[in-house]
Amino acid sequence: MDPLKDAKTSSKTSSLPEAAQAEIDRRLFHLKTLYDVSRELLGLVEIKAILKSFLLMTLGNFGVVEGFILTHGSRSTETSELVNIGIQEQEKSSLLAGIPDFLKIDHPANGILSQEERRQLKFLPPAINCVMRFVVDDDCSGVLGLGPKIIEEPYSDEDRNLLETLVNNLIVSLKNARSTEALKNAYEELAILNRAKDKLIHHLSHEMQTPVAVLKTSLTLLRRNLSSVPEDQWQRTVERAGRQLQRLVDMQIEVEDILKHPVTQSYHIISRLIDQCADELEVLIAEQDGDAAIIERVRERIEEIFGPREAVPEDIVLEEFVKERIKKIEPHFSHRHLELIIDTERTAPVRIPSGPLEKLVIGLVKNAIENTPDEGKIEVKVKNRDSAVALTVHDFGVGIVAEHCKHIFEGFFPTQETTEYSTKNPYYFNAGGKGADLLRLKIFSERFDFRLDVSSSRCRYIPLSTDICPGKISKCQYCQSIEDCHGSGETKFTAVF
Repeated sequence: MDPLKDAKTSSKTSSLPEAAQAEIDRRLFHLKTLYDVSRELLGLVEIKAILKSFLLMTLGNFGVVEGFILTHGSRSTETSELVNIGIQEQEKSSLLAGIPDFLKIDHPANGILSQEERRQLKFLPPAINCVMRFVVDDDCSGVLGLGPKIIEEPYSDEDRNLLETLVNNLIVSLKNARSTEALKNAYEELAILNRAKDKLIHHLSHEMQTPVAVLKTSLTLLRRNLSSVPEDQWQRTVERAGRQLQRLVDMQIEVEDILKHPVTQSYHIISRLIDQCADELEVLIAEQDGDAAIIERVRERIEEIFGPREAVPEDIVLEEFVKERIKKIEPHFSHRHLELIIDTERTAPVRIPSGPLEKLVIGLVKNAIENTPDEGKIEVKVKNRDSAVALTVHDFGVGIVAEHCKHIFEGFFPTQETTEYSTKNPYYFNAGGKGADLLRLKIFSERFDFRLDVSSSRCRYIPLSTDICPGKISKCQYCQSIEDCHGSGETKFTAVF
């Protein structure tokens, strides 16, 4: 059923005066025109298609055989879009050259040009006798031109009103299309930048892997060679170098996990060289060292450093696994004065590789410790949740400001100045990080099919990310008791398997 058609039929059968009947027919025609144009534009998202459809509908409704519509963006990256019907080639060139300059002139936002204004536009084709200028947004405006009606009647005031209403509908469609196009361009640009970032990180990861492995071996040899020298002359220096080297190793492992590329190019190259040169190397080593079996030890060492690491899922009892991993890292934070509460219950086994699960547990607990001041509290829970198993690490620390919390899993997004990390060791309060820890855990959740969520509220006494916690509750000027701190801020990470 078409309500417009029914209304029109009904009006013709009524006994209204002729003038009233004509007015009703005119209004119904306008209403149907608006309806048809709006419906036609509704499903279109490309600017060119919108302009073409609008021009065809407008020419048809006004009984016109020639016309054009042109939009022009003020930005240097945008080009003019011209759609025309019945316009000669040389006239199109004139429109493309003249309209952009015309649109730069200050003018009322939307409106049909007067006859005098139209005559001043030398770039218009001679047949165009109705011109409307319109503004889409701050960066885009346009011009619509229509030729004479077939019935040779001039454009009336009612025609102009209808045309302005139709153009307002066009403007809405163009705004939506431009927004869609801007989002698409932004997404494509972001995708390009993201690929470039991944490629750079990938390259740096591989470039770092070989020198780090060589440095570790060299440091081991150095310790052996210095064994005859009193330890007080070298031990502290070598241990300090070892700690910094281990930080590089940890960073390289994190990046490797994120990139999901465990088998390195170096491994394939060196392994191939070993295979091809094994006999020659064995002879050389036997001549120099007298131990031909050393070639196998070299091969094993290459496998250990560069070889592929399989992540094989297994059934793991989570509550026992969590207790064992926390016990494993306890010596690393024994200097911290924290209340660590472990609350578990018997749950069904979870199926996941032990390596990523260990990194998840240790990573979440380490993050909680580093963000909780001394005398603070951390709760680690393993509980049944409906038909799933939930691991929750809940610290009553400084919390995360809202604008940082929503980006916490994006990677390389530390919630404090990165210089803070350079002066503190892991598990120290406010130790900071490289920004990849939580990204790695989020990638694990996607790869091994568990959900990882975070909720946090920033400590009300230090609401800004630039505000500093003293690191010990008894030193906080705002807290009269430990409970004051426990109730002021918190962060809760939950992994659901």
